[in-house]
Parts: sequence; C-alpha cells; structure tokens
Amino acid sequence: MSSVALRPDLSAAQAEAWRRVTSPGASFTGAERAAIAQTALDALDDPAPLAPWVSPSQAERSMPATELLPVVVVDAVYRMARHAASLTDAWYRTQIEAGIDPLAYVELVAVVSAVAAVDGFFRASGLDRPPLPAPQAGKPHRRHPEVEPATLNWVLVAGPADQNAAVVQGLSAVPDDMDTVRLLAAAQYIPFDEMGELGWSRGTLSRGEMELCAARLSRARECFY
Repeated sequence: MSSVALRPDLSAAQAEAWRRVTSPGASFTGAERAAIAQTALDALDDPAPLAPWVSPSQAERSMPATELLPVVVVDAVYRMARHAASLTDAWYRTQIEAGIDPLAYVELVAVVSAVAAVDGFFRASGLDRPPLPAPQAGKPHRRHPEVEPATLNWVLVAGPADQNAAVVQGLSAVPDDMDTVRLLAAAQYIPFDEMGELGWSRGTLSRGEMELCAARLSRARECFY
C-alpha cells in the first residue's frame, strides 16, 4: 500500500468521474453504464487477457455485464479497454455493422476512457482503486448535438466537423461525457484552456517535464495519436 497523499482537487475529480460513469447518459442507463465501466475494469484487471482478435464471447468467457448489455457491446468494451492500440477504422466499422449505434459507440469510448484514466492513476500510484458507486436510476436522455462525419476521426462528431484537433472533437457527439474527460484532464494533466500555454505549471512538474512523461507513456502504450 502506497503512502502517496492525493491533492484534494484530484480526489474530487476522480470521485466525480466515477459518479458520472454510473449515471444515465445519452444512449445508456446508469445501470448499463456501470456495467460498461465494470467490464472495462475487468478487462484491465484480467490476469490472463485475451488476444485482441479474440473476444470474450468467442472464448466463451463469462462476463457479468451480458445480463444488462448486448454481447457485441461487452466484447467491444473489453477490446477498447484492454487493447486500445489495436483498434482500427475497419474494426470500428465492423462494430457498427454488428449493431452498435454510432452515437452509442462514442459513449462507450467516453466511458472506457474515463475508467481507464482513473484506473491508470491508481494502478501507477500503488493506491487502492475506489469501487464504482451504485448506479443512478434514470433513462437515457437521448440528447445529442447536430453531428457530422469527420475526416480526422472515425466517429460522428458535433458539427462543423474538422474545425478542432481530432482529440478535441472525438467525443463531441456526447458533450456530457466530454465534460468528464475535461474534468479528469484538468486534474490529472492540464486544463484544456491552458493547452496553448507552454509555460503552464501547477507548481510541481514543468510543462516540458509533463510532456516528456506523456510522450514516453504514449510510446510505451503504442498510442497512435
């Protein structure tokens, strides 16, 4: 057990992210999103992970989330969480053809991204990861901005497309979940509105030191971005 002391704003952001991923979204109920989040954690914790090209259903591996979610969704979430570097445009299109709604797919990516960010922090720091809270009741709100296909991203994005960097517009079809990513980025990395300030620092690592760590980690994790 590590004795790392967490900044209050960091703890608050992570707790809020945990609350949000278990609350109703645009396409999924709170219970369904909690099942998505738990599937992502199960994939990240898997002591004998499946190869990227083998899904849990193909391996006949029992996944509790199948009680709430279609098998295709559970399989997709497992691969997103465990093998993000293996995802391709062609694979994305097979998921849509298999029945995942394009806007629901964006929400899946958003939930998995938030879960991976929080899990990665606790895994790296040696602290015990907090459990997911009980899911919040409620139906999906079905609210989305006007969306368009993009050339910088595989997924549909809020229009006008391709006016922002791919990483910024990638989750724009699900604004509430994009806000969660912004919340975590501000606490665990740097606020979005400070990205252009190369001298920004919260008094610990310099911006250059932060970017060096980020670049090394991205290379180690085979991040194609």
